[in-house]
Amino acid sequence: MKRSIFLGLTLTAALLSAASLAQDNQRYDQIDLNASASRDVENDLLIATVFAEVEDSDQSDAANEVNENISWAAARARDVAGIEVQTMNYSTRPVYANGRRIVGWIARQELRLESQDAEALSALLGELQQRVAIQQINYALSTAAREEAEETLIAEALAQFNRRADLVAEELDRTGFKIVRLSIGTSGARPFVQQRSLQAQSADGFFAPEIEAGDQTLSVSVNGTVELEAER
Repeated sequence: MKRSIFLGLTLTAALLSAASLAQDNQRYDQIDLNASASRDVENDLLIATVFAEVEDSDQSDAANEVNENISWAAARARDVAGIEVQTMNYSTRPVYANGRRIVGWIARQELRLESQDAEALSALLGELQQRVAIQQINYALSTAAREEAEETLIAEALAQFNRRADLVAEELDRTGFKIVRLSIGTSGARPFVQQRSLQAQSADGFFAPEIEAGDQTLSVSVNGTVELEAER
C-alpha cells in the first residue's frame, strides 16, 4: 500500500513538473513590443456657453427676467440652422446685508450652443449679447471626426507594430512570429477652451467674438507580446 502511495505521489510530481516545463516553453522567446501613431486634427465643433443673470429685491421678478432673456436667446438660436440648443444650470441665491438680512435675490441660468458652423455661431453670439453674456467658448472634435482620425491612426500603429515584429524575427533569424497579446489605447481630443475676444462691432453696438479653431493632437498606442517562431 505504501509503495502504491509513493508511486502515485511520484507520478503526480512528474506531471506537475511537466506542466510547469510546458508552461515555461510556451513563454519561451516572447518579446514585448510597442508602437504608436499621432497626428494633428483640426477642431470642427464649436461649443459656447452664454448666461443671463439678474439681481432684484423680489425673487420672482429676478427669476422672470432671467427666464425671459434665456427664452429669447434660445428662440433666436433655434432660428439658425445647424445650431443645437440646451438650457443648463438654473439657480437663485440671496443677497445679504451685513451678512444676516436678505435684501435681494440673484437669478442665473446658462444656455449651451453647439455647432460646426463657426461663422454662423459667432454672428449669433454677437446678436445674443443684447440680453445675455458669453461665459465660455470651447472648440472640440466631433464624434465623427474623432472616430475617423482614430481609425486611421490605429491602422498606422498596427502596421508599425507588425514591421517591428518582422524586424525582430528577421534579426534573430526566425521564420516569423505570432501575436500572443495586444492592446490598443487612444488619447487626445480634449476640448480646447478659447478666451473670448472681439472681432468687429455690429450695427447694434455689440461684438461678434473672433474664433480660431486650432488643432488637437490625437495619439494611438499599440502594446503587445509576440512569440517568435522556430529558427530558420
